[in-house]
Amino acid sequence: MSTDFELFKGKSLSSLFEDIYNNQIQKKAKISELINELKKMIKHAGDVAVIGPIIKDLIETSVKNDDQLVKLATIAQRIIAGEKKTEGQEGYLSAEEKAQLLAEIDSIQQEVSKVDDLQFEIDEIKDKIN
Repeated sequence: MSTDFELFKGKSLSSLFEDIYNNQIQKKAKISELINELKKMIKHAGDVAVIGPIIKDLIETSVKNDDQLVKLATIAQRIIAGEKKTEGQEGYLSAEEKAQLLAEIDSIQQEVSKVDDLQFEIDEIKDKIN
């Protein structure tokens, strides 16, 4: 399987794998940094009740976003494998499987949009806290 397969203009499968890895490293650092900042702001138990769910949502969002990238990579791998086979060979993508893949891509796009909205809300809350 070629990792040079172009998913869309300017993005190959190998660059998607690199993005997945880099996102994981960057998010880990950002989440740790945010948690350390928020720890300094906690003065009493009520603060924990407000800040705790923010941290939980941030971590869940990070995991969901990475899951969506991994799903996209899986779809790309299936497309690549399907292109190498001819009709009648085992593993060839049927019209139904192609439709499922396209539906899954749409689902991923919607999920990523939700993640972006949540990130915006988190940024607003951080601004209010500061």
